[in-house]
Amino acid sequence: MVKTHPYSRFVLKTLEGVRDTSDVVLQVEKTDSTFTDSKQTVYLCEVVSSNMYNRTSTADRLTDEIQKVNAENRRLIKKIERLEKELRK
Repeated sequence: MVKTHPYSRFVLKTLEGVRDTSDVVLQVEKTDSTFTDSKQTVYLCEVVSSNMYNRTSTADRLTDEIQKVNAENRRLIKKIERLEKELRK
């Protein structure tokens, strides 16, 4: 399992613990282990608190997305220009 959020942490939980947590669950992976006291299956979870999950503002997320789209548009425009040049030959 790879960490996917800068503020997340890995915890071991039961299935009920996963369902009832107040944290945002990013990933869940079933393990072959069980908790010794309850004999319930152990799940490895990547979780992040809800206030940390939403820490980046909407403006920041939109700015990042706009930058990605602009870079992709520039790449496609260059590709179109290159193909048009090849067609003219």
